[in-house]
Amino acid sequence: MERAAILGQIDDVLTQSARGSGGIAAISGSTAMGKTTVLNAVAERAAEAGSTVLGIVGSPYERDVPFSALAQLLHAIDARFPGAGAPAHGAPPAARQDGSSAAGGFEEPDDATAHAPETMAAALVSPEAADDPLAVARQTYRLIARLAAGRHLLITVDDIQHADTATLTCLGYLAQRLSRHSVTLVYTCGASLDERPPRLLRDLLYLTGVRRLHLGPLTREDIARLVDQQASFLPADAPGDPFVTEIHTLSGGNPLLAQALIDEHASRLAPRPPASGTGCPEGELPTGHVFHQAVLAYLHRLGPRAVRLARCIALLDEAATPLLLSRLSGIDAELVERCLRTYGGAGLLDGAAVRLPGVRQAILGDMPHEELTALRHRAARLLHDGGAPPRAVAAHLLNAGPLREDWVASVLRDSARQALADGDVPLGVRCLELARECCTDEAQRLAVKAEYAAAQWQLRPADSAPHFLALKQPAVTGALPRAEALRAAEGMLFHLRFDDAVDVIDHLGDGPADETLASALRGTRLLMASEFPGVLHRPVRPLPPVTAAATSTSELRARHALALVLERGADAYAVALAEQVLKGSATGSRGSLRAAPTALLALCYADRLETAAEWYASLGTEAADRDAPAWRAQLACVGALLALRRGRLADAVRRAERAREQFAGPAWNAQGALALAVLVEAHTAMGDHRAAAGYLAPEPPPGLFLTRAGLHYLYARGHHHLATGNAYLALSDFVGCGALMRRWNIDTPALAPWRLGEAEALLRLGDRDRAARLVEQQLATPDTGLTRARGMALHGLARVTSTAKQPAILRDAFRLLESSGAQYEAAAVLADLSRAYQRLGEKTKARPTARRAWRLAKSCQAEAMCQSLLPSPASPAQSADPRRHAAPRAARRTAHDGFGGLSASERRVAMLASQGYANREIADRLFITVSTVEQHLTRVYRKMGIRNREQLLEGAQAVSYEPV
Repeated sequence: MERAAILGQIDDVLTQSARGSGGIAAISGSTAMGKTTVLNAVAERAAEAGSTVLGIVGSPYERDVPFSALAQLLHAIDARFPGAGAPAHGAPPAARQDGSSAAGGFEEPDDATAHAPETMAAALVSPEAADDPLAVARQTYRLIARLAAGRHLLITVDDIQHADTATLTCLGYLAQRLSRHSVTLVYTCGASLDERPPRLLRDLLYLTGVRRLHLGPLTREDIARLVDQQASFLPADAPGDPFVTEIHTLSGGNPLLAQALIDEHASRLAPRPPASGTGCPEGELPTGHVFHQAVLAYLHRLGPRAVRLARCIALLDEAATPLLLSRLSGIDAELVERCLRTYGGAGLLDGAAVRLPGVRQAILGDMPHEELTALRHRAARLLHDGGAPPRAVAAHLLNAGPLREDWVASVLRDSARQALADGDVPLGVRCLELARECCTDEAQRLAVKAEYAAAQWQLRPADSAPHFLALKQPAVTGALPRAEALRAAEGMLFHLRFDDAVDVIDHLGDGPADETLASALRGTRLLMASEFPGVLHRPVRPLPPVTAAATSTSELRARHALALVLERGADAYAVALAEQVLKGSATGSRGSLRAAPTALLALCYADRLETAAEWYASLGTEAADRDAPAWRAQLACVGALLALRRGRLADAVRRAERAREQFAGPAWNAQGALALAVLVEAHTAMGDHRAAAGYLAPEPPPGLFLTRAGLHYLYARGHHHLATGNAYLALSDFVGCGALMRRWNIDTPALAPWRLGEAEALLRLGDRDRAARLVEQQLATPDTGLTRARGMALHGLARVTSTAKQPAILRDAFRLLESSGAQYEAAAVLADLSRAYQRLGEKTKARPTARRAWRLAKSCQAEAMCQSLLPSPASPAQSADPRRHAAPRAARRTAHDGFGGLSASERRVAMLASQGYANREIADRLFITVSTVEQHLTRVYRKMGIRNREQLLEGAQAVSYEPV
C-alpha cells in the first residue's frame, strides 16, 4: 500500500514536469528496503509514457573519484544522442561569469563537432575539469536543458549518498534550475550508519519543492500480497496467516529478507506440517543458507563498521551491552545505539542479541579464522576485566584456542568447577583441557592435571585410571597440592589400585597440618570404612577419627551416615543424617546432589526401602537434567540395589545395566562390581541362570574382596550356586562373605545376610542342626531396626522348624517383609506358608495363600518362583491314599501317567482343576478368559479319556506343591 502511494506521488511529479515545470522527488529509507525497486518502477512507467530515462547508480567504491557518477549520465546521453554535446576541443575551456564558454564551449553540434573523437564524458571528467567543478556543472546544465527542449527527461540517481562530491555539485546546480525545463530528477537516499551525509547532499535533499518520500518496512498485508504473487512456487501448506506472520516477524518487514525467506521455503522439497489455527510460534519457520546469505548481504550494504559491529553482537550474544559492544568494536557508543536500532528494526535482534542461532553462526562464519580468534580473545579479556562470570569468559576462550596469559588458566579452572557442580561434566572437561595448555608455570599445570583427572572420572569413570596413576609421582614428592593428591588417591581406590593409593595417603602427613586437610582425610577414612574396609588398616600413619560435625560438607556427612549404618544397622542418627543430605539435594544444593547416591545407599542398608524409593524417584528427575555420566551411573547403581531389595527385579536389571555401561571397562572397579552383583542376584531370582553365569564368567581380581562391593559379589554368587544345585560352592561363598564382614566389623544382615545363605546351603546338604544354629545366631543379634533383615531371619527360622510351628513364624515374617516393601522375599514367605498349609492338610488356607504368593511373585517377574508355585501331580510313591485304588480305570491310568500327554497350557489348567478351583478362579490365576479355560478342559477330558471334572479330581487328587 505504501509503495503504491509513493509511485502515485511520483507520477504527479512526472506529469507536472512533462508540462514544462521540472520537479524533484527524493525516496529515502533504510538499507535493502526496496528503494531501488521503486526507482526502477518509476523509470519503467516514465519510459512507457514516452520520457527519456537517464540513470546514475552511486557506488561506495567510486565515491572518491571526481565526476565518476556524472560520467554515467554523460555516457547514457552519448549513447542515446551521439555527438549531442561534444566539445570543440579536448578539454572544457574556462567558463565566463555568465555561464558561456570563452572558446565556444558546448555549442550546438554541427558536422564538424558531431564526429569529434572525444566524447563528452572524456571531456567532462578530464583532469582540467576536476579543477573547476562549477564550470562542469554549468556545462552539464546547458546540455540537459538543450536535450529537454524537445522531450521530457527523467534522471534517476540510485543511492545518491554514494555519489562523489563533484557529481553532487553538478546535481545540486541542476536541481536549482529545473523549474523552467521538462526534467524530473528522482533519486534514492539510504541511511548511512558509517558516516553523516555531506553538506552538499543535505542541501540537495532539502531543496525547496523537493517531494520527499520515505519507504518503510513491508506491512503484514504487503507480505501477504507478496506471498500470494508467488503462491504457485510454494508448498501447498505454506500460504496462510501463520506463514505470513512468521515471515513478517523474522524479516522485520525488510523486503530483501522477506523475499529470501519465501525463496528458501519454496526451494524446500518436503512441506512442513500444517500450522495450527492459532498461528505458529515465533521463529518456527526454518531458515537456512538463502536467508543467512541475504542477512550477510544486508549487513555488508550497511558498511564496514556496521559489519564489524554485527560480528561483535553475534560473538557476545547474550552478554552484549552497548558499552561492551563499543569497547569491543572500537565504534563510538552513539553509532552503536543507532546500529542496534537498525538491526532490531530488520528483525535480526532480540534485545541486544541475534535472534536466530543460524544467523549468528552465519555472521561469525563470514569472518576469517584469524580475525575471529583475535576477536574472541579480545572479548574474553574485556569480559574478564569487567568482572563477568568465569563461564561467560570461558565460552570465548574455548572457541578461540590457547591464550597464554596469567589470568586465563585461573578463569578456566573456575569455570570448570562451576560446570562440574552444575552437572555439565563435558564442559568442565573441555575447560580443564584448555587450561592445561594455558598454564604459565609447572605448579599450576599439576593442579590442573589433578582436577582434569577428577573430571575425567565424572565423564568416563571406567577409563580414568591412567589419569590418577599419572599423579602418583608428583603426589608422593610433594609437588602436587595435598588436597589434590588426596583426591587422586580416592580415584586410585575406586580402580582397586590400593598400594598406589596408600602410598599417596602416607605421604600426605609430610608438612604442616591444617583443618582443610584434616577434614579431607576424615572424608577419605570414611570412604575407606564404607567402600574399601579391607584397606582401612593399611596406611602407616593413622587417619583422623571418624567425626562429622554439623558444619561438615554434605559429602562427609553422607559418608558418615553410610559408615554408621554398616556398623550399627538402622541407627537413628545415621538415618537422620542421610535424610538431611537428601533434603539438601532437593533444594538444589550442589554438594548435596553430589553426595546424594551415598546418602541414598545408607537408607537402603537401613531397610528404609520405601523412603529410599521416594528419594530415588526425586533424584531421577534431577539426573535427567544433568550431563554427569558418573553421577547418573552411581545413582542408577544404588537404584538397582534398591529395586532388587524391593522385589522390582526387572527394574534392578535395567538400572544395573545402565550403571555398567559407565563403570565396565578394561579393569574392575568398585561400582562396576556392585552393579554386576545386582545383575547376578536379580537374574538368579528371575530364574535366568544362564545370564547370571555369563556375568560371573570373568575372573574377579583379589582386590575386589577388600571392598564392600566384593561382599555383594560373594553373596550373589552364593545364591547363584544354590539355585543351580552347587550347594558346596554356595557354602564356600557365604562362609567367605561372613568371615570378611566379621573381620571388618560391618557384620550387618542389611549388607549381606550371609548366615541365612549359609544355613540354606547346609539345609541342601542335609545339615539341619548347623543351619538352625546359624539362624539362631542371626536372630540373637540386637534388634537394630532392620525390618527386612528381621523378616528374612524369621523366614530362615521357619525352614529349620517343624511344620506345625511354621505357619505362625511365617506369618510374622510376612508381616515384617510386607511392611518393609521387600516384595520378593514376601512372596517367598507366602510360597513356603502355602506349602506348610498343604503339608498340614489345610487346603482351604493353602490355595488362597498360593494364589497370593504367585501373584506377588509375578509382579516381581520372579518366573522361577512362579513355576514352583504351579501345582504338579505327585508320583505314586508320594500318595498312599487308599481311595486311589478304587478309582475307575481311566482315572488310574491318569494318575499313573500324570498329565504327560497334555500341552503346557492344558496341564496348568488340569492341575488347578484337580485342586478344586472353579473355572473363574483358574482364569484369574492364569490371566486367561473363562472361555479359554473351558476349551482347555474339553481337550483335557478328551485326551485323558474321562467325561467330567469329578473323574479328573478322583484320578489326580494327590497334588504336590514342590518345584517341577
